[in-house]
Amino acid sequence: MASFRFFRLADSRLVLAGLLLAALPLAAQAQQAGDLTGSRPRTTPRPAASQQVKTTATADAGLASLIKESVDLNRATADQMPELYGRFIDAVREQRRQWTERDWANASDALSRLNARYEVVRTGIDMEDRIRIRSWQGEFRTLQGARKVNQKLDEKNVNIEKP
Repeated sequence: MASFRFFRLADSRLVLAGLLLAALPLAAQAQQAGDLTGSRPRTTPRPAASQQVKTTATADAGLASLIKESVDLNRATADQMPELYGRFIDAVREQRRQWTERDWANASDALSRLNARYEVVRTGIDMEDRIRIRSWQGEFRTLQGARKVNQKLDEKNVNIEKP
């Protein structure tokens, strides 16, 4: 019985190591493409998920649907960027398990728009916040890569189980 538990533990560690290794090329690709930037801990409370999203004509609808608040990225300041990235990654962490491919694509597009605004205001963000933003960008790409690996593993398991 103990040997069975050991192999289960060893197998789960191997799967986890495989997931992390599989995500490395995605993180490297994202870094080369400029998709990585960073973040900072939230200083204001996030609205409840049940609250309605109020949007304005210039709001980023994709980002607003994720963080449950209307945001005009064209007017976002350097001081606001760490907070926006923090709320974005928090939303990804909370919602990712229920996401479809389309949801992941929408989140990736929202991150791209965040990154574009980040590039405009980057010089006004202190180094510590830039490092946090880059780590959150990397975390998003890692979660996205892990999902793809899990999907491939699920496909293989379905194929194995069918006679």
